[in-house]
Amino acid sequence: MVRIIFFSLIFIFSCEFLNPTEVNVISDNQFLEIQDTDYTLIDVRTTEAYESGHIQNALNFDFYSESFQKDILTLDRNSQIILYCRTQNRSTKTADFLKENGYREIKVIEGGITSWVKNGNDLVYNISE
Repeated sequence: MVRIIFFSLIFIFSCEFLNPTEVNVISDNQFLEIQDTDYTLIDVRTTEAYESGHIQNALNFDFYSESFQKDILTLDRNSQIILYCRTQNRSTKTADFLKENGYREIKVIEGGITSWVKNGNDLVYNISE
């Protein structure tokens, strides 16, 4: 009987570790509604993609940069972080990475910048002088 309970507990807890961290996905409309709250908006696309158009006030942390993990972990663990990329793939991976490292208030914009633009939202462009 003790063995059954023991193996049941191991199974229950191991399932929790095998499942990916649940990511809080928000729509672009939900993001627009929280504009007055305190958050850090992060674009995890390449620098070139970021410079070709990004959401206003977004900071860029290039997911493919060698220093990405070290750089992204400099963010305040107690702040609300909102992530996006092109389609939601890299931002979801980044959210999982941040959660594994003690960050708790993380959201991902559903569909990434592709969906953002498709829904008629504006982008900001870096213009070199």
